[in-house]
Amino acid sequence: MGLLGMTASAQAASGAEHTNIASVKSAKIGGGWKRLTNVHSIGTSCGKQVIASASGRGKMTLRIDDTRSVGSVLSKSIEASKGVISAGVGWDVTKSHSITVSGAKDVPSGKYGTLNAYTKYAGKKFDVQVNDQNSWVTIQKVKKAYKPIGVCFKYTQK
Repeated sequence: MGLLGMTASAQAASGAEHTNIASVKSAKIGGGWKRLTNVHSIGTSCGKQVIASASGRGKMTLRIDDTRSVGSVLSKSIEASKGVISAGVGWDVTKSHSITVSGAKDVPSGKYGTLNAYTKYAGKKFDVQVNDQNSWVTIQKVKKAYKPIGVCFKYTQK
């Protein structure tokens, strides 16, 4: 499935500073112009999967130093191509991003500590529209895309 043409434009609706609209005409049968609307930042959040870990009994310092390649995370079943999503959110959702995982935590004497690292993501939410007979129709609401931007740490001790 290839793309016939691709355009991206940013438009601010009156009263909305961060509304982006991106359109891509797809080659699939029954396709048409699709775009993202109501694109807004939803801040940052930490992933749920541990990407690096260190543990041990104190007195000691736990250290994690690593570089990881992490991909974007998208809502399930978005009815738009990755080209449309990329144009709408402002980054290529098909590319991985390199993040540096570097942190340390002192474990007190007699305690057992665990330092876990998680991917930190910046997120955007959006709606998906399709052009149906020269009129834009919203086909999905509140879909999300997350770009890896760094690391979150969680320390526990027993």
